[in-house]
Amino acid sequence: MAGARHGCWRWIAGLGIAFAILSEAAISKAGRFLEAPGSAPSRADVVVVLGGESGDRALTAARLFRESLAQRLVVTALDMSPPEVWPAYLHWRAQVLADFGVPLERIIGDPDSTNSWEEAVNTRRIMEANGWRRALVVSDPYHMRRLSWTWARAFKDSGLSYSLVATSPKYWNPDGWWRDEKIAPYVIMEYIKLAYYLVKY
Repeated sequence: MAGARHGCWRWIAGLGIAFAILSEAAISKAGRFLEAPGSAPSRADVVVVLGGESGDRALTAARLFRESLAQRLVVTALDMSPPEVWPAYLHWRAQVLADFGVPLERIIGDPDSTNSWEEAVNTRRIMEANGWRRALVVSDPYHMRRLSWTWARAFKDSGLSYSLVATSPKYWNPDGWWRDEKIAPYVIMEYIKLAYYLVKY
């Protein structure tokens, strides 16, 4: 009887160790899983610069424009004033794009989007209205997995296509994210958002 109990505890301990190893492996790959849907940019009709950024997305989009990968930009969550008053007032994201070589007349503002789902739906509407077929969608690397889910559903049966292009923020470290007090909250929050989007959309 004692031997059976001892054997049972060994099994429990073994399972606990195995679970800990698997959990550690999952945590170590969590950052890579989030960024995996990102891809190298290719020629498209429009670059879509998603909102909620600090500048990396605008800089990446400007580079894509300078490399002639697209000739138009849609900037979401951008409340743009009329062109007549731009010399006096211009949203900082549009100003960054202009400073890095994007003519203001090539920028379309999307002031209506307040979340990732609305950005995808409104971009689809803008693309259909302009006869555009393909988009490059720019956001941060840890958003790629959720955006892949969201845009696939928003673009379903539209005949339109897109590629997700990740920025290259200096702070991003997908292999050691849990050790960085700045990155860890982003990754944890992104998994919470991903679960919400999987259920909602």
